[in-house]
Amino acid sequence: MPLSVLNRPRKVKSNISNQNHCVNRNNLIHIQTCPNDQISVPSSLNIVHLNIRSLRNIVHLTEVKELVKLNNIDVLTISESWLNSSVTNREIAIDDYKIHRLDRLHKKGGGVCAYIKKNIKATVLKDLSKVSVSNFHQLWINLQCQKNKSIIICVTYRPPDTSLNCFEDLLKPNYVQALTLNKQILVLGDLNCNMLENGQERRALTNFSTELNLTQIIKTPTRITATSQTLIDVILVSSTALVLESGVINTSISDHLPVYVLLKLKAPKMPACYITTRSYKNYNPSLFSSDLVTKSDRLLSILSNTNVNTILETFKDVLHSTLDVHAPLKTFKIRNRSCPYVTNEIKELMKSRDLHLRRFQLTRDEGDWVVYKEYRNNVKTKIKAAAKDHTFNEVREHKHNSRSLWKIINNIIPSKEKETQVYSKDPKTVAEDFNLFFTSVGRNAAATAESLAKDNNVALSNPLSNVITYPSDQLFNFQSVTCTEVQRIIMAMPSNKSPGPDKIGMRVIKDCLPIILGPLTHMINCSLMTSTFPDLWKISEVIPLLKEGDHEIASNNRPLSLLEVVSKVCEKVVLNQFSSYLKEFNRISSHQSGNRSLHSTETLNIFVTDTMLEAIDNKNLTALILLDLSKAFDSVSHSILLHKLSCIGASPEAVKWFQDYLTGRSQYVRIGSTKSSARPITHGVPQGAILSPLLFCIYINDLPGSIQSCNLDSYVDDSKLYKSFCIYDLEQTTINLEADLQIAAKWCLEHQLLINPEKTKFLVVGSRPMLQNVPTEISLTFLGKTIRPVLLAKDLGINLDSYLSYDDHISKLVSSCMRKLCQINRVKDSFDNETLKLVIETLVINKLLYCSTVWSNTSSNNINKLQSVQNFACRVISGVGKFDHITPALRELNWLPVEKLLLERDTVMAYKCFNGLAPDYLVDKFIKRSDIHDRSTRNHDLLDIPLYKSAAGQRTFNYRGVKIWNDLDDKLKNITSITIFKKKLREILLKESY
Repeated sequence: MPLSVLNRPRKVKSNISNQNHCVNRNNLIHIQTCPNDQISVPSSLNIVHLNIRSLRNIVHLTEVKELVKLNNIDVLTISESWLNSSVTNREIAIDDYKIHRLDRLHKKGGGVCAYIKKNIKATVLKDLSKVSVSNFHQLWINLQCQKNKSIIICVTYRPPDTSLNCFEDLLKPNYVQALTLNKQILVLGDLNCNMLENGQERRALTNFSTELNLTQIIKTPTRITATSQTLIDVILVSSTALVLESGVINTSISDHLPVYVLLKLKAPKMPACYITTRSYKNYNPSLFSSDLVTKSDRLLSILSNTNVNTILETFKDVLHSTLDVHAPLKTFKIRNRSCPYVTNEIKELMKSRDLHLRRFQLTRDEGDWVVYKEYRNNVKTKIKAAAKDHTFNEVREHKHNSRSLWKIINNIIPSKEKETQVYSKDPKTVAEDFNLFFTSVGRNAAATAESLAKDNNVALSNPLSNVITYPSDQLFNFQSVTCTEVQRIIMAMPSNKSPGPDKIGMRVIKDCLPIILGPLTHMINCSLMTSTFPDLWKISEVIPLLKEGDHEIASNNRPLSLLEVVSKVCEKVVLNQFSSYLKEFNRISSHQSGNRSLHSTETLNIFVTDTMLEAIDNKNLTALILLDLSKAFDSVSHSILLHKLSCIGASPEAVKWFQDYLTGRSQYVRIGSTKSSARPITHGVPQGAILSPLLFCIYINDLPGSIQSCNLDSYVDDSKLYKSFCIYDLEQTTINLEADLQIAAKWCLEHQLLINPEKTKFLVVGSRPMLQNVPTEISLTFLGKTIRPVLLAKDLGINLDSYLSYDDHISKLVSSCMRKLCQINRVKDSFDNETLKLVIETLVINKLLYCSTVWSNTSSNNINKLQSVQNFACRVISGVGKFDHITPALRELNWLPVEKLLLERDTVMAYKCFNGLAPDYLVDKFIKRSDIHDRSTRNHDLLDIPLYKSAAGQRTFNYRGVKIWNDLDDKLKNITSITIFKKKLREILLKESY
């Protein structure tokens, strides 16, 4: 029977030919629909549901964004999202909306989600939200509008093959539990129950609704085909008094029509977001530099001044006044851009498609259906082509600008959510509250450390009493720096980092460097010689970045501290000079691998895992304890740090400079363009500063020396305590471990560092037979807490297990890389092959090889898993089919197979160890036979192969590295440049592989 609509559309001339059909208007029936631009009513809450049948579909996602924008939807709920863990939230993000997901992970398809405006506070009811074994989906969310009562929505989906008993067995119990919250409830979703037919499905849903006093408010078809019409997308409300209007939106994004409800609740207004930054729209580096030259007299006057604060004020005044002309500070309203590839032509096609769908609803004529399908398919084709062309052209246009290219790549393949947060409070109040919290973190952590010591009867002594003082004839003094050195430092600094409070980025400094280099070098030298760090450089701007949870809770945010870029040049000068001194006189503990040349997380992991494998070779076990320090950088005591700087060799003048550098600091929090007042910082090393990691290493430099029977190694603030032992010595080892834990805790608490026993991890590492002899009840007591061994723990990016099999590490690594490859595969048409290869090598292959010299001794089964990742990566680039042979494609890409890649990285590390390009704790294990035996033999120049009794010993890098080195050709060994060595090694391995 022909149908009519509430809002009769105007006639649109189509370029697709169509036959007119006569309709008897007496046969028309009324259909409850709404054009997709008329569902938004002022002072109402607008909720829409759509069965999308894949949000991963670029056409569907594009049209959803247009639907949301056109209708100003407050809450959009989706069924059949078809998402999985390989799809990140940023890939499917809609500006100004936060997404809440419930994916069906054990099977393809399914899934529900909700896009909710950021000004509506939404909380997922996790106890009620789940996908059942029978695949019935329920996502329960509490919605809280500003100054309005909250409501609860349930986004649900019942697949056709799921039993109708799910209403009684699954939905009803959760609904009853939600009722206890005393709020109005809406249930929205595709329940696959046709409410237009009086069948078993309709009766089941009607009985459920009647029993719980729910009303189904959608009355017209929601899924229309050429031969049928069904109402399977429903909205159930607990009170119709709350409903202002409801209906169906006539737009065919998928094969389901969206359904909507307007509630008698005032939707809060989305606050405007502003940001103050420099406008570089008309910036010309040459004109800026020329203009700056005219003020060279003022810049040159700096050279006769020695007051650093006055110098900086003049320097900034000249720079700012000139830059304000060429790149003025402006406050911009952050606007959400329209989808750049949805042209007016596409929008008109979408309108025509929807009008022809309505026409078919009127006539039910097969010819009208054919015309509608042509428009629908044309829209899909146009959107796909436009999206592909847009990104491809962007990449091609910026291909030779690395910075711009990676900015585009990160937008196409997003890894993190990039959100503009909306707060229920006034931004100024939030900024003040956050700043109060952030500036109190260090002080509070130090106070908590003191309380923890009292609660556990830890007798604290003076932390300065046992610090080693080095000879006074080897003191460190600052040296004047040259213009050449300052220029080298500046040109090596990245230009894409965010500017500090002065809004002057490194890009501008580089543009005018020839003009300002002399005055800037003079200012830095005056700072060093007068032991004064300029006051304006001590102010930091803090941007809160959400870690997880509710963004309005300060502790859920990480403070990103922004400092003036010129201050970092001065810091880098100090870092270079002081680091050279510390290295020359060997002042940093050999147990610290952080912030030191030739050291890395990889070298420390090699050393510790080799120690544990050697213990297994000697039929011993190793107890490994991973210590956790909370807010370590924030709680550093300035007085203790300054004393240690003096003891480690800094002259009184240098200590005075560091004192001025650390004290008198302040910060403010910026949210959008709103700033808090500045607050003083009394504890800690400066967040985001170049010197901070080194200063922290100096602060904990004497911690390893305090340990009695165990070993303690650190990478900056990540420390581990470990001890190898025979199973028969377990009882004594436990006593020793607890004693050293107590010593470490006492040391940390004396230094106002908060050590966290709850997050401390304890592993016992050994062979499977030996671990079977370890009692299950083994435990350690640490600051009143009982710590029991775990089977798995993450240390410096490596997932360790008790057997050092790395099975868990490889499984997680493979899973992560496969997810990233799936993400890249979905957008690979945006790139040419060269760029696609660069993207995959950077985002996947580099990640695959992180710390590979530590775990390259894993099983062949794990190597095969890694090879499957590389094979998939190769197929993504080359387009080779799933069942086609992969070797030719790997050869064409010049990619080594994974086994050879691991061998390559092992060989390079062996080269570094042999040539003194690695830490001493690795270099010292590479011993020449000539250093042991006096006799000159044929193998005199080879390395001595360590004698191990078991396969575990032969898994050590020490053993593998020596074997690899001895097997190398002499010509390769004699290469003195590591760059040339890598190139020649790659050529050899490629020949061996193919």
